[in-house]
Amino acid sequence: MKNKPMKILFIVRAPIYEPPIGMMHLSSVLKEGGHLTDLIIVNEVDTFSDVCDQVKEYGPDIIAYSLLSGNEGFFLELNNFLKGKLEFKSIFGGPHTTFFQDLIEKEGVDITCAGEGEYALLELANKLSNNEDITRIPNLAVKIDKRIYRNGMRNLIEELDSLPFPDRGLFYQYKRIGNDPIKHFMATRGCPYNCTYCFNHAYNKLYTGKGKMIRHRSVDNVITEIKQVIDKYPTKMIYFQDDTFILDKEWLKNFAQKYKEEINLPYHCHVRANLVDEDVIRGLKMSGCTGVHMAIETANDKIRNEILRRNMSKKQILNAITLLKKYKIKLLCQNILALPTSQLRDDINTLKLNIKCKPTYAWASIFTPYPGLDLTKFCIENNLLEGEIGKNLYDSCVVKVDQKEKRTRLQRWFAITSRYPILLYSGLLYLLVNINSKYLDKISERIYLYFRKKRDRHIYDLDLKWDKPVYKKQAI
Repeated sequence: MKNKPMKILFIVRAPIYEPPIGMMHLSSVLKEGGHLTDLIIVNEVDTFSDVCDQVKEYGPDIIAYSLLSGNEGFFLELNNFLKGKLEFKSIFGGPHTTFFQDLIEKEGVDITCAGEGEYALLELANKLSNNEDITRIPNLAVKIDKRIYRNGMRNLIEELDSLPFPDRGLFYQYKRIGNDPIKHFMATRGCPYNCTYCFNHAYNKLYTGKGKMIRHRSVDNVITEIKQVIDKYPTKMIYFQDDTFILDKEWLKNFAQKYKEEINLPYHCHVRANLVDEDVIRGLKMSGCTGVHMAIETANDKIRNEILRRNMSKKQILNAITLLKKYKIKLLCQNILALPTSQLRDDINTLKLNIKCKPTYAWASIFTPYPGLDLTKFCIENNLLEGEIGKNLYDSCVVKVDQKEKRTRLQRWFAITSRYPILLYSGLLYLLVNINSKYLDKISERIYLYFRKKRDRHIYDLDLKWDKPVYKKQAI
């Protein structure tokens, strides 16, 4: 029996493009266990003092932060500010913490969580409630009086249906998020692939011997959750965040039939080219799928398969795109520029492949090596780094590659050139990426941001607003 419910406060930073389902699961498990939760979204205009006032009003026992590589500095600084004003336990989780577990050594960090955090955080809250020892909780590292206690991993949650549905009210209490016409869901956990630039291969190693990595919720469980959400919140489209939605063809067949019968809203998901066949795409189309994300990454077969370990051919990519076009499913292609060992011509060839494929939108990012990934280790072993890792996914390059500035400019013009290839074939693109001009860089940045904003209207066919994101709570 708990002495008292713990009050746990989650703090995240604006803007919120996709409400984190993992955090909503943490909240629902805590609430099911009898504890209290709330959320603060820090807006751009908020000072640390503003945040402190909000925290003080709630009076949390625990403040929880979820870190992505690149935002850890902000949250560490905010946490130390709050520590100087208030009493609470701080816990840091998320992808960055999972693969950079020495974060526990940082000032102000009381606890870190690696991997799945639902039952680790619940156990922590229960033990704090009962004034029990917290130093032996699996998945957690705990610092008490400068002494650090590190623990191993608990087993994976294999029966996903046993979890309560995500606590959507945690985020939907903010009007901007609750009124978003796109609602996000996950039907699976885990990925069987070992792409060197993705966290999944490192995550799989972390959980070796700790249970089945690939787990599906039952179709009925997913459908029930979607029904509850659309009954309560304004919803025009469903977005499945799963890394690869089409892993299990039998599950997908069952889902397609029930989704069409019981939900019948347009939805968007992520697919992988080597898993695509006509039965899969026909099933997606029949059930209401209107668009997908699919990664090309690079047109260079050797880099794609030997360096990135994508294990798929250009033929498979083109076949998948042909089928998507046949069934009129919109496509956002994902690409990575400035990859290790690549040349500028490889990026140009990737652009040409996108032009040939004619996706609805051609997304391109600059490769960024994040901590703990095989491709990051490859860069370190081959002396290919010349900057701090994990800082910016979109517009900086810390890998030693030829003609780096030109390739960074190319990324700005990638989407618009894919849409209007005359820029490439007239020679204008070559001038745009070769001219070193701050004025031209500002113009390209504005065009790049405009196309990023316009992207969602193209993909989702929804009237999405792009005013400055400010998050205010509302009664729900």
